[in-house]
Amino acid sequence: MAMTPAEPSRPGRKWPGSSATASMREPFWAAVVVLVFILGLYVLARSTMTLAQTIASNESDSALDLLLPLAGCVGGAAIAFVLLLVFGAHPRTRSGAASASFTIMKTLMFLAGIILFLGGALQIIKTTEFIEQIAVALLALFYTATPLCLHFISR
Repeated sequence: MAMTPAEPSRPGRKWPGSSATASMREPFWAAVVVLVFILGLYVLARSTMTLAQTIASNESDSALDLLLPLAGCVGGAAIAFVLLLVFGAHPRTRSGAASASFTIMKTLMFLAGIILFLGGALQIIKTTEFIEQIAVALLALFYTATPLCLHFISR
């Protein structure tokens, strides 16, 4: 009795954009996503520190002085969270460039948290406002804990 291979049950899928130009575009967009993520982290940190300094000053501030940094905090956090959630959602179905950009984003966020923690520890030596120290500590905790949680959840 001779063994013959079975007929394929369905034809192979053709993914759109599987040409050579698509393979060149994928790393470009992965780098763009990482740059947008870095921008989101920067906006979040800068706005949080500006908000903390505005609150720490005992001057009467207008609503616009508080609203603009608060909007920056919300926007920066939204950019960081959305990108992390989108790239962390389906680890088995994402491409190699998407996995690499997700790893880079987690690593950069963790390093930023460590830098903020060390910078905050050095800031405590200086005479700064208590709310600024709290803001730096919360940013450092957020930047450090989020990639660690994502790393251990995905395992």
